Amino acid sequence: MVKYVLYVLRWTVLAVPGALFFNKVRELSGIENVYAAMVISQALMGGMVYFLDRLIFSSGAVPVPWEIKPRAVCADCGRVGKCYRIAGAKCCDMQEKADEPCFRCEECAVKKMQEING
Repeated sequence: MVKYVLYVLRWTVLAVPGALFFNKVRELSGIENVYAAMVISQALMGGMVYFLDRLIFSSGAVPVPWEIKPRAVCADCGRVGKCYRIAGAKCCDMQEKADEPCFRCEECAVKKMQEING
């Protein structure tokens, strides 16, 4: 939900600069066709905003507290059912086998959180 809110906020904040950029593209290029100018300005803005989106969605800078799988095998007890992964991929860094998914059932996830928090 946090990433979604940041994404919508990013679109909202960039609406006015995007409109100004669109008008500047039309002015500088002399393009009268609104659609052509929109495509060009959006392509240029997309190229610039790509790095912000990458920060929001893939850098890990915005933590995702729980990732939920409706049907998975618990890494600790082996039960099959609804499983959670604690704090994104960070919980996997603590395991010897970091490549394996570390989804846990609710009971084991709570235990793991208690271990991590001391």
